[in-house]
Amino acid sequence: MPLYYYKAVTPDGKKIKSAMEAPSPNSVINILNGKGYVILNIKETRKTKFGPLFGIKLEDIVTFSRQLSVMVTSGIRIRNALEILSRQEVFSRSFRKILTNMVFSLESGSSLAEAMKSEKAFDEIFVNLVEAGEKGGVLDATLEKIAIFYEDMKRLRDEVKSAMAYPIFVLIFAILIIFVISFFVLPRLISVFGTVPKNPLIKFLLDANKLLSERWPLVLIVTVASFIGLFIFFRTRLGMRVKSVIGGLIPIVRKIRVNMAIERFTKTLGILLESGVSVTDAIELAARSSENPTLESSSSKMIEMVKKGLTLREAMISINIIPTMVAEMVGTGEETGKLPEVLQKVSEFYDQEVRKNVKQLVSLIEPMMIVFVGGFIALLALTMYQTIFTMQQSIGMGG
Repeated sequence: MPLYYYKAVTPDGKKIKSAMEAPSPNSVINILNGKGYVILNIKETRKTKFGPLFGIKLEDIVTFSRQLSVMVTSGIRIRNALEILSRQEVFSRSFRKILTNMVFSLESGSSLAEAMKSEKAFDEIFVNLVEAGEKGGVLDATLEKIAIFYEDMKRLRDEVKSAMAYPIFVLIFAILIIFVISFFVLPRLISVFGTVPKNPLIKFLLDANKLLSERWPLVLIVTVASFIGLFIFFRTRLGMRVKSVIGGLIPIVRKIRVNMAIERFTKTLGILLESGVSVTDAIELAARSSENPTLESSSSKMIEMVKKGLTLREAMISINIIPTMVAEMVGTGEETGKLPEVLQKVSEFYDQEVRKNVKQLVSLIEPMMIVFVGGFIALLALTMYQTIFTMQQSIGMGG
């Protein structure tokens, strides 16, 4: 359908600018008039609509999926549920706008899945699950599964972030100590003694002090640009591969990443199959959700083998990436007709493994960070003491 850009005044007097897909301008006018909007301008535009730059926040997805599930299960029409949710302050402004546009899409005759696709903001897993639920007439049950799926995803992510909070705090504390010494302690030493011996560590700190003091705007711009650039880069396919290679250099980190990939793959595959998504589409979407480049690139081979008539177990074994235990359990699920349930059990097992691995990693990182920070501070203190002692001797000899 064509995309129409419009300006209007809401019933409460606010001016808004937005876009809507509709069969004709009259459809847009009827929909907006029905909501009490006063239309200022409307024109057809090209379909160049992009989703949010960094996607939707997981927090918004979790809250939205749970509330929508409760409302639809309670018998509230989807269109009315979305309109209510679009006014909830708990969501970000950009997400509320997406929900408002979805309401317009539903009023113009689109299904919920089509409305989500038109916004280009929801991930493919969410959209495909909703589409399968609508086609099967079990949208309320599907929304409940979606809510649980994203709640579990957020819980695991929060636990990993919480476990890494202390090591990150120690690292930031070490950086602050170095900053204080460079900007406050060393300058006072220079002002007292006039000159400082060119010890490599002291010289480095003094050079850093000079750079930040004289060119702090440039340093700030470069630092911010670097962080933004790295953030965007690591969201690309190449960036994910680089991150995977870097993480693979550390055995415990490699183990966590592999287990997380298996957990996401099996959980997503199970819920997609249970919701009625075809096996081939489910494999492709589940591989993407794993965020594992190797597994994602091998998914096409699995799909081809399944299309040729092989079982999912045989396809998994052939790519030599999925652990044998997982493939054998999948085979058992296929034989008993309980594949989604088996995949759920496998994902729960790897969820526990990830938690255990993270705790092991933190137990290793904490003492290492403390030793590193303590050792660096001790080295810096010793270097400064030697520097002061040397300068005192030179002053004494000069006297």
